[in-house]
Amino acid sequence: MSSTTTAPSNPKLPLILDLIQLALTGLQAVPVTAAGAALASVFLGIFQKASALWEQETGQPFDVTKIPLEQPVP
Repeated sequence: MSSTTTAPSNPKLPLILDLIQLALTGLQAVPVTAAGAALASVFLGIFQKASALWEQETGQPFDVTKIPLEQPVP
């Protein structure tokens, strides 16, 4: 899961995502953190694939600032 496809608008993002993946891989080797790191790694992979698909379909980089914040249920 180390292949990263990210928006070209931030040239540092691929490096950041690779570093996160490396850290998660290391944490998966530690029994206490293995399950949580494996789950986080899955979410990272989902984000990478979704952002690549978004960019492929729209021709625009994925912008996380466009995601509305959760509103509390009254």
